[in-house]
Amino acid sequence: MTEINVFLLLTLIYLGTFIARNVLVKIRTRQKIRSSDPLVAASMVFTGLCILVTFFAVHSEPLYRFMVPMNFLRHPMVSYVGLFLFAGSILMGWVFSSQLKKSWRIGVHEQQKTELIQNGIYAHIRNPYFLSYFIMFSGLFLVRPCVVMGLLVIISLIIFHGMVLKEEAHLQKSHGTDYEKYKHRTGRYLPRTGK
Repeated sequence: MTEINVFLLLTLIYLGTFIARNVLVKIRTRQKIRSSDPLVAASMVFTGLCILVTFFAVHSEPLYRFMVPMNFLRHPMVSYVGLFLFAGSILMGWVFSSQLKKSWRIGVHEQQKTELIQNGIYAHIRNPYFLSYFIMFSGLFLVRPCVVMGLLVIISLIIFHGMVLKEEAHLQKSHGTDYEKYKHRTGRYLPRTGK
């Protein structure tokens, strides 16, 4: 299977799992899943741009050269690592989002109060689903390292981090002391070490 075919397959799997999660939770909760927050819209636009830029870079060498390649990182093994990270992020995203059960949402919904999930991976990390996106963006960058993709990834990481901060503030407001305790024993993106 060629690199472009693997990339397209992974993109379809990513889209399929994302849509399936949204549909399943919407059916179970009968509530709106995606908020109208501009950060959510920006996150979707930049995720799409990262995938499209990677597709065009893999599909066309002349287009890739136009994106200011980082030739020192250009190696088939680096590209395979990128595809592996992309695949791993899809699997992690599915597992992590499924652990949220009916609490899964895209963005903050001020009018909805969801359960504070504190088990599974969420017993150690507050935002593992966002971590899966950070891994995905890193993987997409490595598939075809270039300045254009690097800038898109940096902007995407800033947007997603903004979503995390907004979500954590909402959870603090919704769950009060319970969230405060949870926050002190877990890491934002990685497990806490030490005390």
